[in-house]
Amino acid sequence: MSDFLQFPQKISKMEEFGIIVFILCLAISLVDTYWAVYLYQYTHSDIYVGLISTLFTVVSFISFLVLIPLFENYDNSRLYQWSIFLMGICYILFLFTQSLWVIVLLGIILSILTVIRINCFGIILKENSKGSELAKNVGMTFTVMNLGWLIGPLVAAALAEVYGIPLLFLLSGFFCLLALFSYKLLHIGVKTKIAPSSQKEFFAGILKFFKDKHLVRAYIVSGASPIWWAFVYVYMPIYILEQGLGVQWVAYFLFAVIVPILLLEYYFNVLADRLRYRKTFLRGNLFLALILVIAFFISNIYVLLGLLVLGSVGIALVEPPAESYFFLITPKKGLERNYSIYNTSLDVFAILGKLIVAGSLLILSFKYSFLVLALFFLFFAWVSLSLKQVSGAKDKKREKLF
Repeated sequence: MSDFLQFPQKISKMEEFGIIVFILCLAISLVDTYWAVYLYQYTHSDIYVGLISTLFTVVSFISFLVLIPLFENYDNSRLYQWSIFLMGICYILFLFTQSLWVIVLLGIILSILTVIRINCFGIILKENSKGSELAKNVGMTFTVMNLGWLIGPLVAAALAEVYGIPLLFLLSGFFCLLALFSYKLLHIGVKTKIAPSSQKEFFAGILKFFKDKHLVRAYIVSGASPIWWAFVYVYMPIYILEQGLGVQWVAYFLFAVIVPILLLEYYFNVLADRLRYRKTFLRGNLFLALILVIAFFISNIYVLLGLLVLGSVGIALVEPPAESYFFLITPKKGLERNYSIYNTSLDVFAILGKLIVAGSLLILSFKYSFLVLALFFLFFAWVSLSLKQVSGAKDKKREKLF
């Protein structure tokens, strides 16, 4: 009888964090599902949509570097909370404007807040994970993150078709504030580190990062994910509309493209740790390159969308392992600085992808963008061959699982 009355054991910090990550990703995915379409309504040009998105990415890149002292000298847990709160306010403000200039300004502010959120997210994840549990925790967190990205497009499609896109901004703001409330309620944090540094040390730290060949290689191979998602979220929605499909097909596609990732990322991240990462990066990038080459020869829009959904299997092989791999090879001292520098790869490669695709659209048809992107992933595969072999698991015996 006493056993029956016992309460279940308290869930772990990472499971608590997963709840917050899910709510937050649901909020962001509601807007991002139709973000390119939203901009297209004001610009009426896929090239301008790409250039505006590139501007936001440039702001994000600069912020990752400029804000390094902020991450080193202030409580990352508090910064995380402020970023979520202000993101919620920005989303709500979209309801009160139809000016493209105000939209761009809000987009710039959101880009800066996203940098703070991403950086603090990684530090919180790392500080609450033991080395042997890192791969599992990263895999679990990315899985619940993608669950939010899976549900978001379906909700967005249902609501946007009936009530229009503005309602999505209101809901996103609400979910951001709900995530903030959940974070405060669950009491997740990190050890406060006060490590003031001079401007000289700031630039020396950046130089030191890029002198470390292992960190540079980790920086490069992490570029696969932002290039893929920049293409999927910026250019594919507009291409879908230009092919005569309804706006709901954008949401259906963005829903479907997350399914393989949701199902496979946790397993692939644990597997990558067992295989010591190199093989996983190599195979994931080669698979993506192959998918894109095949896509070049596909003219049927439905077959093409299905092929790109299949391509997400390759992203599942490289996205969370990139995060785990970085945390395993970076020194604990200077983690905040190195992680912020590392995260600039999200923007550097997203900028490259957006600009090169935009450039190719000026002179070539859309299908040639597949070949351009395939070259990127072949490059990432080549760099993967020289990655350091590491593992966070206690049992580091190699297992031939493939």
